[in-house]
Amino acid sequence: MIKKLLNISLTLSLICCAYFAHAIEPLQNKSMFINGYPESAQVSSLRLEFEALGFTGFRLNGVNNNSRVDFTNRIDKLSTNLKLNFSYTNSPSLIANVSHLKVYFNDNLVTVLPINEQLSIVKNTVQHSLDLNAKYIQDYNQVRFELVGYYDLRCQDYFSRTIWTEINKSSNITLDQKQLAIDSRLEYLPEPFFDEKDYNKLNLPFVFAKTPNTQAIEAAATLSSWFGAQADWRGFNFPVTLNKSPDQHSVVFITNDSKPDFLKDYPDVEKPTIEIISNPFNRYYKMLLILGRDEADLKTAVTGLAFGHKVMTGRSASIEAINQLPLRKAYDAPRWLRSDRPVHFDELIDYPTQLQAQGLNNGPVKLNIRFAPDLFTWRERGIPITLQYRSTPESEAIDSRLNMLINQEFISGFLLDENNDLLQTTQALLPLVANTDTTQSTEGFSVNGINLANRNELNFDFRFGVLKKGECAVAPPGGEFGVIDGDSSIDVSEFDHYIALPDLNVFANSGFPFTKYADLQQTLVLIDENPTPNALTVLFNLTGHFGAITGYPTHRMSVAHLNEDADLDDKDILVIAKPNSIANDLDEDAQTNVLLNNNQRAIKQAIYNGAYDEQTTDKVEVSIKSSGDMAVITGFQSPFDSDRSIVSLSATTQNAFTILDDVLMNSEKLAQVKGSAAIINSQGIKTIQVDEQYFVGHIPVHTLVWFHLSDHPFILALLSILTLLLISFILWRLLQALTYKRLAEGDE
Repeated sequence: MIKKLLNISLTLSLICCAYFAHAIEPLQNKSMFINGYPESAQVSSLRLEFEALGFTGFRLNGVNNNSRVDFTNRIDKLSTNLKLNFSYTNSPSLIANVSHLKVYFNDNLVTVLPINEQLSIVKNTVQHSLDLNAKYIQDYNQVRFELVGYYDLRCQDYFSRTIWTEINKSSNITLDQKQLAIDSRLEYLPEPFFDEKDYNKLNLPFVFAKTPNTQAIEAAATLSSWFGAQADWRGFNFPVTLNKSPDQHSVVFITNDSKPDFLKDYPDVEKPTIEIISNPFNRYYKMLLILGRDEADLKTAVTGLAFGHKVMTGRSASIEAINQLPLRKAYDAPRWLRSDRPVHFDELIDYPTQLQAQGLNNGPVKLNIRFAPDLFTWRERGIPITLQYRSTPESEAIDSRLNMLINQEFISGFLLDENNDLLQTTQALLPLVANTDTTQSTEGFSVNGINLANRNELNFDFRFGVLKKGECAVAPPGGEFGVIDGDSSIDVSEFDHYIALPDLNVFANSGFPFTKYADLQQTLVLIDENPTPNALTVLFNLTGHFGAITGYPTHRMSVAHLNEDADLDDKDILVIAKPNSIANDLDEDAQTNVLLNNNQRAIKQAIYNGAYDEQTTDKVEVSIKSSGDMAVITGFQSPFDSDRSIVSLSATTQNAFTILDDVLMNSEKLAQVKGSAAIINSQGIKTIQVDEQYFVGHIPVHTLVWFHLSDHPFILALLSILTLLLISFILWRLLQALTYKRLAEGDE
């Protein structure tokens, strides 16, 4: 009995010791932030239009008798009350009782709908609202329609134009989404802050306790570029808020000496730290905390997150050390086509079957390609591609072909080989096809119409023919495959890099010249001493744009205030400030003052459409002060290095920063930014091209001379004559010397 009591006492003592040991653990002090406060989960109703979901298969026929519409489900959402609302119109030729329309949800048959039940109805548009079972919902969901259509029970021709059903474009899917209080775990990253299953624009607020200093800005810019790379084509927005908790998922930057009021009691940290907690005011929303002893720790924490998030687990992770990350080389951005060797197609794919097409009227094989925007393509026919493809053999000599397009523009077409033996061998040997000739060749071909500044879409469209014998003898569709082999390659390694600047279209669409190095190691950002949240939002959205272009975080970009005497040599400089910004407390000859004077001169030239001169200074100053909401983007050569560039983004008011941000984040408006300057206001975008052009990059000397004199034929002709005379003179003197030598030898 005594022994039993001793055991109980010992157990209680261990429990008490464990309790007190746990109570003094630092993380225990943060328990109040884990679950937040109990409240009802937010429920939102969504209406997903088929067109908005990218659905294009509105018309079904005997060959293309399947079409599908896809939608996704976020990790932090619970979808309920799913309804499929659609209407369709049938061909009046379809026979009732045997013709029908099947509807599937994630390959589960939902219903079978009869076609043309009442033949007397002329307007046979049918409307349905079907409940979809929520238990079948997945991360990626698919609603599929399958037409089984017959117009003649004796002689069925799948290619008859009388077999069709058309789904109306007003069709949609409605559902309710309930917010889920998911666990705060780092292994989910980048979810729930960014969910790749969400095709909507990423909206992620960045929260600071007060206006951040340059190191905190660098940290936030790095994080925005990382999230921008994740979001890619979806778009993104990183609004900046000060000392306020957003009612959504957000990122909060905290140092031991600078904490927002809603987290003022949050424990200090001893190392750069990444944590996820629930929002103190709404536990259904998460906060990604970037913690540090000081602002330098914030940059370390963000860099650790960008490169080490895949090994982070639990709710909190501290960055013990970061091994020296290598400097990126020029033009080696992960999303840019490599320029040091040929690149194979299988290096460009996003999923295993991307290079394969199936079916008679299949969709094209698509590849997204982004080139370095300064490739020197003068007098080049195009960029060489080595193409390899294979397809299923045909039983007869029919016209099956492969068409190649770039950005929806036709380039070339190839007849598919009808030799069965060769095709069987080809499927193993992967023969090289180079031109429209059906014979095998190793000669390359060129693509044209490429905009080097943009992301380009390369399409390979297989079109299989069908041989019809008689009225009814038609080969049933199915079994047609076309494959672009992954060993196909595109090669830009022979091209030099040389480009005329300023060109704001190149900056707007490719981030050049800043993105020449994916980590932005040679980029300096100059910003006002006390930047407003709107100005910071412009910067973070821009660095997010850079990340989406390169696929790499901008962790080596430097930030300085305009009132600092920063080293501006050997840097591409990005200025985000008001048009009349001045550098306080600096000498008049300081580099920053020189830069700002050049910046104001460029802005005035833009406003006066290049007609500015020093005598109009007062007049222009008045114009700038009275211009209202206006933003100006200018590009010009750095006064500190002829091979460097400066891009300035100026806004007269806080609302003008919002207008500027709207242009930078809108692909249609971004395409309008061109020339050396762009003036943006509520009425639109006006672009200006001044004559102060300069070139960056390197090409061989003989090409350099030929290129720059190509617009001056008389000078070029004179130079050619002088060159020939010089060569003739040298040859004459050489021959004369040989003659004298021979005569001298004869005299001996």
